[in-house]
Amino acid sequence: MDLFGRRKLFTVENDITSENVANILNSVLPAHVQNMAQEEYLFRYRRGVQPILSRTKNVRPEINNKVAENHANEIVAFKNGYFLTQPAFYVSRSEDTDAVKRMNDYLYLCGKQQADNDVVDWFHTVGIGVLYVYPYANDTECPVRAVALDPRSSFVVYDRRPGNEPVMGVNIVVDKDIAYFDVYTRSRYFKVYGTVHGSTTDEQPVIMTASRVMEEKQNTVGEIPLIEYTYDTNRMGAFESVVPLLDAINNVQSNRLDGIEQFIQSLMVFYNCTLGEDEDGKQITPAMVREYGAIFLKSIGMDKADLKILSEQLDQTQTQVLVDYLYQQVLTICGMPSTTKGGTSTSDTGAAVLYRDGWYQADTYARNTEDLFARANKYFDRVFVKILRLKCGLDVAMSDFKLQFVRNETANILVKTQAALNLKQLGFSPELAFAKSGLSNDPIMDVEKSGEYMKNAWSAEQQEAKKTEENLDEN
Repeated sequence: MDLFGRRKLFTVENDITSENVANILNSVLPAHVQNMAQEEYLFRYRRGVQPILSRTKNVRPEINNKVAENHANEIVAFKNGYFLTQPAFYVSRSEDTDAVKRMNDYLYLCGKQQADNDVVDWFHTVGIGVLYVYPYANDTECPVRAVALDPRSSFVVYDRRPGNEPVMGVNIVVDKDIAYFDVYTRSRYFKVYGTVHGSTTDEQPVIMTASRVMEEKQNTVGEIPLIEYTYDTNRMGAFESVVPLLDAINNVQSNRLDGIEQFIQSLMVFYNCTLGEDEDGKQITPAMVREYGAIFLKSIGMDKADLKILSEQLDQTQTQVLVDYLYQQVLTICGMPSTTKGGTSTSDTGAAVLYRDGWYQADTYARNTEDLFARANKYFDRVFVKILRLKCGLDVAMSDFKLQFVRNETANILVKTQAALNLKQLGFSPELAFAKSGLSNDPIMDVEKSGEYMKNAWSAEQQEAKKTEENLDEN
């Protein structure tokens, strides 16, 4: 299957009504079905359903080992844990932090942290994750809910005009050969009836068609509640670009086992002879050789009878070099750290280890994903803030906060603390010293919580420095 990232769905219609919503759906559904087939393939590939399991052999088909080293799952599992080491949260961009604290409480209660984990798992696997946020009236503590949707059955349609703003979010519910499309625009909600034929699991072409509007009502929030998140700008999964290399590793390892088994089960060649007879005088056939374990040869003519074993052992050393090379290329392309890259040395410490083993490369990939995640999360912020403003009276503007990720806060902490102290001695405020040294992911909140202790510590140090200067002046 050709895998080059998921297609982005567009429409030129800016005004979506009950009269044209079915036609717009039918114009984008073929592209979504194509995306869905690729997502299904990657979803199954990550879970171990890989091409090597269906391979066939024409020569000695009875020896056909099928080894699937599931590095795809290894890549996704690492990316998930490294990107969201801890749940993302809001930090204040102003001195007033009370509203942001309340937002973080609602963020926890609405299930956003778990939804983020599911969305991240989806876009690392298939390239796209979809989040759905909606008002929830049955909970008195939190009036909003956030859940992750299956990207195989949900998508967002964008405007073709500059900026490519989302104009429609769609979630599909399939019941046998009937499809119900939940369509959200900024002002309206439509429930559209349609049909579906075929199945990706049966490798049949899927055909979806929208026919008529069953229900229409107002979208009270005024925003599209479906948000698409992507792993990279190509809308590819974390392991998608190295699928050919992963298939090559599986092929080499399977052939490797075949070589060992074929060496053990080598073919015998009988030269210028016939097989002898058993103790009962019965002629021995080649099929009986395995049973007896030994044979007697009888020469034909003047030539001496001979038996040879056809065996050629695979060079395991060279094969391992190839496997190591392929695996290292996989790690490099995917931005994964390696424990053996460039060798090891007991003298390497701190940043040297991080550079040598690829951890800075992994961090660079994660930072790129952070930027894309934060950009998409702006649409979630709009819906989230509007619901909290309507239901809870929370007065907060989009410019009052930003999304913050926590990762590697304690890595090289000695270097970071020394840098913070140097910045402090230069006269930087604690917030700037914490931020520029990388010591804190939320400098404003950390300084606020530690303000009293920092004031005592810094003032004590200043007093000590002042006494030292006075003593020097007296002397």
